Amino acid sequence: MFDALPLTALRAYQQDGVAWLVRNLRVTRALLLCDDPGLGKSVQALHAADLMDVKRVLVVSPAGARRVWLHEITKWFPKWLPRVVIVEPGKQVRAVELEADDVIVLVSYDALSQRANTVSATLKRLAWDVLVIDEAHYLKSKSNRTAALYGSRGTDQGIQASAERVILLTGTPTPNHAGELYQHIRAFWPGVLRTLEYADRDMPEDSFIERVCVWRDDPRYGRQITGSRNVDWLRNRMAPYVLHRSKARVLTELPPVTEQDVSLAVSPNTVQAQLPQELRVLHRDLYRTTEQRLLKAIGQLNSEDRPLATLRRLLGETKVNGVCEWVQERLNCGVRKLIVFGWHTRALEHITDRLAEHGAVLVNGDTPPERRAQYVELFQDPRSACRVFVGQIRAAGTAITLTAASEVVIAEPSWVPSENTQAIDRAHRLGQRDHVIATYLYLPGTLDQRIMAVMRRKARELRDLLPVTDAEGL
Repeated sequence: MFDALPLTALRAYQQDGVAWLVRNLRVTRALLLCDDPGLGKSVQALHAADLMDVKRVLVVSPAGARRVWLHEITKWFPKWLPRVVIVEPGKQVRAVELEADDVIVLVSYDALSQRANTVSATLKRLAWDVLVIDEAHYLKSKSNRTAALYGSRGTDQGIQASAERVILLTGTPTPNHAGELYQHIRAFWPGVLRTLEYADRDMPEDSFIERVCVWRDDPRYGRQITGSRNVDWLRNRMAPYVLHRSKARVLTELPPVTEQDVSLAVSPNTVQAQLPQELRVLHRDLYRTTEQRLLKAIGQLNSEDRPLATLRRLLGETKVNGVCEWVQERLNCGVRKLIVFGWHTRALEHITDRLAEHGAVLVNGDTPPERRAQYVELFQDPRSACRVFVGQIRAAGTAITLTAASEVVIAEPSWVPSENTQAIDRAHRLGQRDHVIATYLYLPGTLDQRIMAVMRRKARELRDLLPVTDAEGL
């Protein structure tokens, strides 16, 4: 395609990944590369595209990751830059740009999520040599962006139908449970869904969920998924299409992460007293309830259960003082730089303000891509006075590198285990020279502590979907 840095500049496992992509894309249309976060999946995809001598590439990623892709292209394939088109919010996509013989289009999921826009229609009618779907777990469920890329049932097959080859990239293929693979499988590997019962048609999603998930029917909220099962069956069927390597296997020089749970010096009675009267009973009941009922409540968080959402926010704000004291102590003990991840904007803003003397910067969902890149660069600069990076887990937990720090504080964890892991992996990745310590701070005797136990159990379950060794396959 164009001149590039040599393939030999990649690490050995990355070269193997490139070879796997090129070799298998000759015999199958779509592949899933799910190396651990931080192992350079985007670089492998770019080199595979180069070796296949493709001319037209479409990359779909989270909004903030578009600049990361641009950085990787600048580093590895600088002569591609004149052909790169970044689809920005509000920018009118000019057909002449996208229809060029050699073009690399970087577009965000957000641009595809809007109902009234011409971006999806434009991308769908054009032909692509390679479609790269970055952070593919964003398409784990039915949504506007999933419909735009994979189509709805019937004749609409989405943007993917216009691509000759497809590379899916994600370090967390199943953030919550095995059923989240269904959208990818029905779009690219329908043979996985063929069983004796469904020999001549695809297995419906409900039947797939029943086969690979632990679930229960709730009269009010419908099916509630609480775990995964039959993982060996699914892993074996997906094996030809999946490559996974763990950091522990391929980056032997990278020290492992040490995770620790640390309780803040706040008594449960104090926390309970600070809650509004109407939430005290809910908090007490959730703390004492069974794991099954707790998972049910969490599953309803995004539907009608506003009191639980309010309770979660207030608990996060209650932790601010304790979190800042912990961070101050670590900085005073000689830690040069430190990352703080959380969930709620108000709590993170308070933390950033309290740590302003250490040059704290905040990246959340409202941070423009340019400023986000500036904050990352500032934090990574060893000469800068920016010692604290504060990030919202969903907005800053992927697609950036923060290896200037070797300590990560999870002030408010996501209730999705893989999102916390992804956030920690901003520091624990290529370029890190030190032992990374990840500290989960929690309020003892509160919902925080219960969620921690549920999160650990779910994380162990999801790891069973990935191979014990570095063999190909899930």
